Amino acid sequence: MKIKPLINLTLLCLIASQPTIAQEAEPAVAKVHYIFTHINDTTQRDKYQRDEVVTYLGKTGSYYTSYSSTRVQEDMQKQMNDPAFDGNLQLSSNTTGIAQSYLYDQKAQQLTEVTRVGSDDFLLPEQYPTLNWAIADETKTIGGYTCQKAQVPFKGRNYTAWFTTELPFSAGPWKLHGLPGLILEASDDKNEVQFTYSGFDKMENGVYTIKTPENALVSTRKEIAKLQDAFKANPQAYMQAKRNISTTTGVSGGSGSIVIRSSGTSSGSTSPKFDTSKIKSINVKKAEGYAPSRVTNNPIELTP
Repeated sequence: MKIKPLINLTLLCLIASQPTIAQEAEPAVAKVHYIFTHINDTTQRDKYQRDEVVTYLGKTGSYYTSYSSTRVQEDMQKQMNDPAFDGNLQLSSNTTGIAQSYLYDQKAQQLTEVTRVGSDDFLLPEQYPTLNWAIADETKTIGGYTCQKAQVPFKGRNYTAWFTTELPFSAGPWKLHGLPGLILEASDDKNEVQFTYSGFDKMENGVYTIKTPENALVSTRKEIAKLQDAFKANPQAYMQAKRNISTTTGVSGGSGSIVIRSSGTSSGSTSPKFDTSKIKSINVKKAEGYAPSRVTNNPIELTP
């Protein structure tokens, strides 16, 4: 079905008229990495989705998001900084970046979903989840940290999590939180949703700030769904509609450089710029055996 640019323009004007919300900014002092796997199609359980995700940790808040684009960015920078770089970038594709990110403000008891459509960020305020964890005596070691077992029913699934009190944070991946320590591992009882620990790093003060993305607008799931349909049907018409709303976005396409936007927000810095005059070719190789299903009949949240 053809989506008329006028419809796109109307939708975008409707979104642009919405107010913004802001979470009080605070520096991230650490981050915890996970490998996220999701059997999104139960008819093809071997074709599951995978992503590297990260939770940035502050004293009172956290931000969960995909780290895949940042890994690509880091890989590009590493190759181009190599004195032996011959202009040919070799990249590997073995993940599917999640579209949703989540901002937690523990002090204000506030949860905000951040969803991207094209290059635009939209905010979806959610009810702050209260999870009634049952903490067991069982322990095991993950990444050198002693972790304790906890279980909870949530969004139609029964989760088992392993948290450590050796790290001073009450946070975790996705919407799993509320334990007296940092969740390093979690999965549902069918192993259809899994978060596997892959690293913990302390961060220097001011390197990364936890806050709502700049220019992000408050929206609704219904409006976002319409925009996603419009973008998928005709990305060019969607972008043209944006230009019709405002021709002065402050974004310029200077010659000889390319900007890759990373997830989240950085304090006092912009996304790295790469001198494209040094790039002759970019070869993206898909990881062998990684072919996730495009069908989702098994969402993470089985119930509202």
